[in-house]
Amino acid sequence: MDMLLELNDFVVSRGRKFSLSPVNIRFNDPNIVGLFGHNGAGKTTLLKALSGLLPVQSGESHIKDMSYPVFLPDTPFIYKFLKVGSVPGVLAKYFNDFDADLGESIIGDLSLDVKKRVGELSKGMEEQLNLGMTLARRSSVYLFDEPLAAVDPVTRDHMLDLIKRYKPNDALLIISTHLISGLESLFDECLVLHNGKILLRISVSDSISNNQSLESRIKEAMINA
Repeated sequence: MDMLLELNDFVVSRGRKFSLSPVNIRFNDPNIVGLFGHNGAGKTTLLKALSGLLPVQSGESHIKDMSYPVFLPDTPFIYKFLKVGSVPGVLAKYFNDFDADLGESIIGDLSLDVKKRVGELSKGMEEQLNLGMTLARRSSVYLFDEPLAAVDPVTRDHMLDLIKRYKPNDALLIISTHLISGLESLFDECLVLHNGKILLRISVSDSISNNQSLESRIKEAMINA
């Protein structure tokens, strides 16, 4: 398999405190990866550093085809004054990797009123719009920071469906989340961070075959850290 993402001695620090110290990992398969850990474990730091939003003190990151990772922050990023129908055209001007035709198709699938402003949407529909427009960008690596944290169960199911439907088959998607229960069918593997280090990396299929739930494996690792 071709390398999709590789980190070698990847170190991020803030002042004298090491937020990541160091991280070595390689992803070859186009999987969906759950990123878990206590608050302050380094999840958001890792995603932001990979996205170029935080400086890296040392080490290297390599992404397939030298593409840029696509980052979805934990708060909506689309301007609320924009009309929904104009969003794909605006994002196409900001991001060279944005597929405007795909963006319009996703808005159609979400049955959004293109004449409404983004700020007039319900919270759940705004979250889905932000997620959908992120998936309309084309990359080898996608990084999502807590996209499911503040949504109701129905909206969460719609967002999971969006991810499964529009994630490119040949791409890696890493999702930071505190949710475990109900997500076993989404993830192919999981990482647990603790104090900026990788505490555990497990395959979901291996966990299931060993008759141990994904939730119990992750909780056990976090409790015993």
